[in-house]
Amino acid sequence: MDFKLIDRILALGNLIGHAKLGFIEADNELRVSSWNQGAEELFGYTENDTMGRFLNELIPVTKRELVNCKQTQLLTSSHINNKGKKIQCDIFYAPIVTIKGEKIGVAVLANDISGRLKDKANLKQQEQHLKDIFGFAPIGIYHVNMSGKVVSANPEYAWMLGYESAEAITEQITDFSSQTFFDKEKAVEFMFGVNEADEVIRFRCRLKRKDNSFVWALCYAKATHDESGRKNGFNGFSIDISDTVRAEQELKKVNEKLKMLSVIDGLTQIPNRRRFDEYLDSEWKRHYRDKGSLAVVICDIDFFKLYNDHYGHQGGDECLQKVARAIHECAGRPGDLAARYGGEEFVLILPNTDVKGALVVAEKVRMKTASLKIPHEKSKVDEYVSLSLGVSAMVPDTDNSAETLVKEADEGLYQAKANGRNQVFAKAMLFNIPKIS
Repeated sequence: MDFKLIDRILALGNLIGHAKLGFIEADNELRVSSWNQGAEELFGYTENDTMGRFLNELIPVTKRELVNCKQTQLLTSSHINNKGKKIQCDIFYAPIVTIKGEKIGVAVLANDISGRLKDKANLKQQEQHLKDIFGFAPIGIYHVNMSGKVVSANPEYAWMLGYESAEAITEQITDFSSQTFFDKEKAVEFMFGVNEADEVIRFRCRLKRKDNSFVWALCYAKATHDESGRKNGFNGFSIDISDTVRAEQELKKVNEKLKMLSVIDGLTQIPNRRRFDEYLDSEWKRHYRDKGSLAVVICDIDFFKLYNDHYGHQGGDECLQKVARAIHECAGRPGDLAARYGGEEFVLILPNTDVKGALVVAEKVRMKTASLKIPHEKSKVDEYVSLSLGVSAMVPDTDNSAETLVKEADEGLYQAKANGRNQVFAKAMLFNIPKIS
């Protein structure tokens, strides 16, 4: 007895059993002589059910095919087994021959491929899903190789860039950096990020269309690698955000307009009290740091109530507008600010200006207003509209404040009125500036 052969047969049987393969043997008359557990699970019959029965009655292979089998054959079958379960399997059948070449039966090896076919079907379905997403996604999707050529793109990306089709993109874009970015610096930034970073890069930019116009886009990209780990390009997608950017720009304009309206006096169209307060605070802090002198001039139209009563509110408004323009024109340096302080009062902020310099500007404002020759029949100091002005200047430190500066200018205005109006006065000065006639 050849024990080695027996051991090999037993080992083969164990392997077949562990692999859950169905193994069947039948004689020349196709009567079953061997039926393992794997065959029972595939075809639904127990070993006792099959002994002596015809093989072709138990498996989906015809009698003719089994009888005429002269070499190993393969049949892929989908069938309902004896227990009502649908089975898909590969069935291998081959003749059993003696050493002398005599056929003494048929051997069958069956493998359940239901799971494999299901996985294959799922994979195919997933591939179709990805293909559908790629084709119909409302964002541009593309892949670029290391030489900068677009090797794949979807229709949306072609539409974004103004090309007639995705195929046109892959045919015509051979230098991704120069052909798809409207701004060169963004192209450099993008390519550097892709080549140097392993994480996803994301930023807004303008993409160049085929006709050299542009579209705003939110772009993402991540490098790809081959099986050896070497970088072979990058995947990217772009979202058209042109409408969003336009909305942002319009909103910015509206906000700027609202901001402007919030700091501009509606009647005179010069800065209002709010703008004056904001600017005085910022300039006070700056002059505190720089140890410079900051000046304020407060102006008041003489006997304006009488003017308003005599000429009416419309006349009064026109008068305020003319005086406001004159005062604004006297704030000649970029840092100077003229504002409506309230009612018939106006104010100037003069950075880096001492009392003497502020007095010169104040007198210029008084003379500019006088030159308008706006009739004022009810004035008690002049036949035309005139101004009284108070001036103050100081170097900000811990012993004073912006409120102190304004208060001293207001006291100067009070003194100018007390002295007879139509003049300039500074509380800190020892002498009043002479009028220029």
